[in-house]
Amino acid sequence: MAKIFIVNHQNQADYKVFICNFESQQKNHQLIANGKLVRFQNQADIKIFIVKFQNQADILIHSKNLPK
Repeated sequence: MAKIFIVNHQNQADYKVFICNFESQQKNHQLIANGKLVRFQNQADIKIFIVKFQNQADILIHSKNLPK
């Protein structure tokens, strides 16, 4: 299980993530789907940044599949 941290700046992220409306739109979501959010950046295996536009993202994921 991957440990995931959401960073505040795009240049700190390993992946850029867009939250899509439909599960059929998901792309590369398996990288973070089964992960767990951590409180501190130094605990994370993967750092992500949430982008506003789909064409900026490396990963498209539906909100129900987001790590908790």
